[in-house]
Amino acid sequence: MMKNTFMLLLLLIFAGFASAQVNMLYPVDASLASGATVQVGSVFPGQEFELIFSDNSGNSFEWDTLEIDKSSFPSSWSILGIERTASSLVARIKVPRAAQLNVYNINVSLSSSSEPSIVESINARVVVKEGLLAVTFARKSEDVSVVGQDIEYTLTLSNSSIGNHSVVVSSTLPSNWFSDKEILVKPNSVEEITLKVNPKIYGQRAFVFTVASVEKNLVVSTFNSDLKVRPTLKGKFAAPLSGMPFFSFALIPFGLVNSYLSLVLPA
Repeated sequence: MMKNTFMLLLLLIFAGFASAQVNMLYPVDASLASGATVQVGSVFPGQEFELIFSDNSGNSFEWDTLEIDKSSFPSSWSILGIERTASSLVARIKVPRAAQLNVYNINVSLSSSSEPSIVESINARVVVKEGLLAVTFARKSEDVSVVGQDIEYTLTLSNSSIGNHSVVVSSTLPSNWFSDKEILVKPNSVEEITLKVNPKIYGQRAFVFTVASVEKNLVVSTFNSDLKVRPTLKGKFAAPLSGMPFFSFALIPFGLVNSYLSLVLPA
């Protein structure tokens, strides 16, 4: 009887050391049993993302090695690097631009050099899909402005993926009116940016904003707008330096008033 009790205690002690915790920190925060499958989120073709695990095993040792099972890893994907930080293990992965839209399982195992017999693994389920960046524009300034006065637009970028997304905002305006901007949108976040256009000459002009994805190397959104710019004395005389005024019948009254003022007011 005592022998059976002793054997049972040994089995319980061995079972306690034979398994350890797998704590994922990112993209989801979860404690996982070995062999579990966890839904980590979505990425788009061409994007990079990270899988981050705590080095805390829940026992008297720390995880110090992270490995990805090559047999479960999509053949065209890339492992950019695996590193150990002060308290975590990080795998950086890149999805190729030509990746098929699908669901993929990545088998990740954790081990420790101090307890080589203990290896725990989980499956990270990743969805590759489109439509993970939402783009909206809104004009903040009034419809009519004056030469040299900033015209403001609000650009809202919503990234619902688990990786960073870089975009470049450009326009069909001259570069001294609006300069291109590169914006980094962090995972599962919303960025609101104020875009400023500074017209150098008066008149009316249509133009287009374009938002292009750096990772995907293609345009993801466009926005059409137009400028109605009144002249000023300074702006009128400086116009030849920036180009001839763009013509609009609606702005003729402003031009006539401005011409009259230029005659009666001192320079």
